[in-house]
Amino acid sequence: MWVPRMTTLPRGASWVLVAFLSIAVLGLAGPASGALQKPSYSPGDRWVFVLDGSLEALPGLNATGIGDFRFGLAGRVDVQVLGAVDLPRPLGVVRTYQVEILTTGFLNGTFSFPGAPGTVHVTGTFTSSSSEFWEAAGLLPIESHSNTSYAADVTYLFGTTRLTMDLRLDATTSAGSIPAFDLDVGQRATANLTTHLKANSTVTFLGRTQSSDNETDASFVWQREVVARNSVTVEAESFSTYQLNQTMGAFPGVPAATGGNETAYFSNDVGFYVKRVAYQNNSPVSEMRLKSYSYAAGPRTSGGISLDLLLFIAIPAALVVVGLIVLRRRASRHRNRENPGGLPPPPTHEGKGGGNAR
Repeated sequence: MWVPRMTTLPRGASWVLVAFLSIAVLGLAGPASGALQKPSYSPGDRWVFVLDGSLEALPGLNATGIGDFRFGLAGRVDVQVLGAVDLPRPLGVVRTYQVEILTTGFLNGTFSFPGAPGTVHVTGTFTSSSSEFWEAAGLLPIESHSNTSYAADVTYLFGTTRLTMDLRLDATTSAGSIPAFDLDVGQRATANLTTHLKANSTVTFLGRTQSSDNETDASFVWQREVVARNSVTVEAESFSTYQLNQTMGAFPGVPAATGGNETAYFSNDVGFYVKRVAYQNNSPVSEMRLKSYSYAAGPRTSGGISLDLLLFIAIPAALVVVGLIVLRRRASRHRNRENPGGLPPPPTHEGKGGGNAR
């Protein structure tokens, strides 16, 4: 059985190896940043979230006259980057990331009609597909197109009726200026946004179908504030995050919930949020928690080269340097053995026969 022989490096070579690796780690990894770091995305980057929430009403359904409304939803949100897209705008072309968001889940709720006996029970499913364009400088959604479908069974007293709803939203946003993304704790960024929103809904209930179209422009001040830096544990794992208080746009699973605010937890290592909590009128209505994530180009690094890649580069390079030092020392010892004392070599004498006599 062959057993590898452990070789002890010379003291000087060991010191060189340690010094080389230390310099490589400090030089290649770069200084650690204490602020948000704007990620750069590639086609195929993906994040999957668990979704929990509640609704004050089903989008597209007039809740006037309904009392004691309680409606919960639970599902999954799949966010995937499709690629970089240049969008034409009045002031020029804007580089964006096109992102596809697919949300699926279940509905379960109850409500009552004032003066009517009993309670109405609603159970069903929903699916929402959205295509968003995030401008590359500040990652603000400047254009989105979404379709959301609800299918539910409404049970009242002794009968059950099918309810279906389809909601289409198209939004285009322009910004007076792009807010900074790289913010530290205590810093805030704001932007003046104007959104053109088109909504189309179709509701079928009790054998009747109603459709409505709405179109409006809304101007508001969007803001993001970095409140704290903390650790957050979700289904995926524990992450070091920046806690943000920011204006909320459309929230997955609740496409009609706009104009509120959210507490979001962003991780530089993940390159995205690991948790988002949406609020309407200071009450939490929905929450997303990261379940898994992956990158088409390999593991994401935060501000430098990954440690695995760093060691892959640095260790072989360090061993080459150590090997050169060892070979040089061996050559020096060999010369000293052949010429002890460092005396000059003896002269050579040429014989008469043309040969060299030593």
